[in-house]
Amino acid sequence: MLEVTEAAADVLRRAYDAARRFNPDAKVRVFLRGGAVETGFTDSAEADDTEIEHDGMTIFVGAGIEGTLDTSTEHDRLIVT
Repeated sequence: MLEVTEAAADVLRRAYDAARRFNPDAKVRVFLRGGAVETGFTDSAEADDTEIEHDGMTIFVGAGIEGTLDTSTEHDRLIVT
């Protein structure tokens, strides 16, 4: 299960709103790549994704991601703790 802090939700919200201007079907995807958490946009979930809703956003969470999605001290960088 992935919890989302309000700081992370603010970062996601800005990106989500911008992406949906170009593609109304865009959803946020949080996934692991090379051991690092990444975010991106997609129209559909991957086979092993879990779907969560947070603050009106649909978020697909890749396999192996658990904990709390938050921001780091670097500007708008998302991390899972």
